[in-house]
Amino acid sequence: MTMSGSIRQIWARSTSRHEGSEKKKVIFFYSIPQRKNAELILDHSTAYPFKTRYNQVLCAYCHKKFESLFELREHSDKYHINPDKKNVFYGLRHNLMKIDISNLKCKICTQTLENVNDLMIHFAQKHNLPVNLKASFGVLPYKFVNDHWMCVTCGKTYSEFIEIKNHITTHFMDYNCEKCGTTFISYQALRDHQRQVKCFKSAYIPRNGRVMQPRSNAEIILQCSTAYPFRTWMSNLFCIFCRIKTRNPVFFRNHMATEHKTYDVKNAFYKKLKRGFLNVDITDLKCKLCSKAFDKLDILVDHLKNEHEQPINSDAENGLLPFKLDDGSSWNCAICNNYSINFDILKKHTQSHFDNYVCDTCGEGFLTESELIAHNKIPHENKYSCSRCSATFSNLLERNDHLKTKHTSKRYACVYCEDKPRFSSWEMRKKHQLVVHNFASGGDSFLCTFCGKSFKSRSGKYNHITRVHRNIRNSVLGFTCSICTISYSSQLFLDKHLARKHNV
Repeated sequence: MTMSGSIRQIWARSTSRHEGSEKKKVIFFYSIPQRKNAELILDHSTAYPFKTRYNQVLCAYCHKKFESLFELREHSDKYHINPDKKNVFYGLRHNLMKIDISNLKCKICTQTLENVNDLMIHFAQKHNLPVNLKASFGVLPYKFVNDHWMCVTCGKTYSEFIEIKNHITTHFMDYNCEKCGTTFISYQALRDHQRQVKCFKSAYIPRNGRVMQPRSNAEIILQCSTAYPFRTWMSNLFCIFCRIKTRNPVFFRNHMATEHKTYDVKNAFYKKLKRGFLNVDITDLKCKLCSKAFDKLDILVDHLKNEHEQPINSDAENGLLPFKLDDGSSWNCAICNNYSINFDILKKHTQSHFDNYVCDTCGEGFLTESELIAHNKIPHENKYSCSRCSATFSNLLERNDHLKTKHTSKRYACVYCEDKPRFSSWEMRKKHQLVVHNFASGGDSFLCTFCGKSFKSRSGKYNHITRVHRNIRNSVLGFTCSICTISYSSQLFLDKHLARKHNV
């Protein structure tokens, strides 16, 4: 190795060590002043620190749960007069500490102050406390006034804690990514974004680019109409804002009209949505600006743009998946009126109207570009396999044709035979196993659990129990239908029965 080469390597190693130390200095000078400021607030004011878990208020010192901040303040005054602050800052890393400033006063001179900024200036000017006004104060201030949560920064009020929790952080997004412009509440969150998202790559699309246009349109539509956003899970409708669940779409719309008549539209786009489209119920679709009713979402969008001059981008998607839930008894497409037997099939059909990204290899359509990218990561050769045999196919159409022709009505396979023959009914497979595999005698009979009578089929046994032993069966099974008096072994089975037979 030449002398110049060795010198070059030594210089590179020293440079890398220097850069590492500079990064440590950035973290050091960020975290220490912020924590010192937060400690001054706890030591010399009536700001009460608290933590949250699943939108519940917890004492920051002992983690006891409380229904209101008033109970939290009473608890802190009684049990945490001189507390250990290590518990307050534990787990925060570089995030902000939540504090209650509903009755904010200086403990030194008992002067009442409106917000944290005034408090810190008061500390510096009146009491010469070592306040670092150039650094973050390290706190998220909450205020509960007249049974409502009030934002200290903009004065907006909210009835639910989850609403103020989602709103208040928007005022503290002080750290920007230089690559894509995304804002974060802490330096650590910015570092995690830069480390995980890798927005410096050419394939990454920034938030202020083409991807965010549908979300901008969606925010305008939600703000100016009665299109109600919702989530679904196991046949239940979930309110995005307060997580209340129901199976009755009418109740859901009434809930939205009364409890969430006004809301911050940005809170509708929950984290797991990412770049997907938001589900909205347009059964009672109206324009909030003029109260005019509409049957189609596209007509409403044209109305908002032309009649009310709303800044809707016609070149971008609306970012919404429209559904007409009606009373939940039928599932018709809000775009083409096509009928589906349940909501899952309806949702897949509705998404087919928004196949914005198509795979060049197999022709399958996707709602978002991220779904197409995930699809292309899996090789197309023999991508789809048959669940009933070892056959593989390159696309869904070929697999579906295979299932229709090869496995039409023979759903039941004998696992004891080497070639695994299939049978059209459970009873036929049972007879095959009795004859071919020498199952024990009586294996083809179905015994009544109440009287011991045997039947040749399950349906015969079921009809016998329903007809003869119905009262006994209902007394054994504790979940009875109030409409037709049929009983079930669990609440889950009863709920399925009510939904399938009585549309409840």
